[in-house]
Amino acid sequence: MSQPEQKPDQTPDLAAELRELGQQIEAALRSALESERARQLQQELLNGLRAVNEQVQTATKMIAENPRLQELAERGQQALHQIQQSQAAHDLQQTLAKGIAQLNEQLAELIKRMQSPPPATGETTRLDKDES
Repeated sequence: MSQPEQKPDQTPDLAAELRELGQQIEAALRSALESERARQLQQELLNGLRAVNEQVQTATKMIAENPRLQELAERGQQALHQIQQSQAAHDLQQTLAKGIAQLNEQLAELIKRMQSPPPATGETTRLDKDES
């Protein structure tokens, strides 16, 4: 779905697939928000996001204040830089892009199903005759 113009021998673009994933998630959330149950969950989700935000801020403050964690972060940055230069990183990027492309396709199908109206039912016909 996200790669109609892509030739079979080309590698998928990770950035493009991530952008499309974001768009698919946004569309799925918009469709879900239109449902009644989603309205009920909206406040719970908001409260959960606030709690996560507080935890992230606390963790960020702890990292900023801890010299050992700063050193570990620097080592992690260096290792990440080395990994990005390797063939393994390139292979991982291709695999991630392909996986995200499949996820995008599945999300698009889910959104399509969520947005289509339920099937109409016909008139009910009584099979047994009422003998009253």
